[in-house]
Amino acid sequence: MVNKNFLNFLIGLLVFAFFVRPTFALSEDLNRCFYEASTTYNIPQALLVAIAKVESGFRPWVININQNGKSVKVINPKSLTEAMVYVRYLHDNGYNYDVGIGQINVWNIKRLHLQPEQLLDPCNNIKVSAYILRENINKYGLTWDAIWRYNGRKDYEYKVYNALISMGLVARR
Repeated sequence: MVNKNFLNFLIGLLVFAFFVRPTFALSEDLNRCFYEASTTYNIPQALLVAIAKVESGFRPWVININQNGKSVKVINPKSLTEAMVYVRYLHDNGYNYDVGIGQINVWNIKRLHLQPEQLLDPCNNIKVSAYILRENINKYGLTWDAIWRYNGRKDYEYKVYNALISMGLVARR
């Protein structure tokens, strides 16, 4: 049986996502990237934006080093060049890390045959983020199960939900 609150939230999100494009404090270019990924992978744009907010705070070059499923170090490079040096070093030396606006994990980078530097471009990163989320949605439906599996932690769904509310992308029920 489907949880009524979740169903109401989902209906509200879908209605909002298909009729309104978020325009809050994001550059026109970034909004365009979210819009294109949203339409390419048929995912509500608001959901992609909320995930990026939770994952990176919209910082395109942020890098997280992970150990035992937890972030142990956050790197905020001051330039694209600096970010490229970091991700190449981490990649070549076998680190577990996440990169960019959607915090794409090295496991997905390798699985999708990407180079980590490609994911320092916000649009590329958002597209890969949407692709990974679409894989989850194809497997679990547009549910919280699909959303938390993007990050791998059950409490992630609450963070995404709170981001949607805090950015005014959905109303609190």
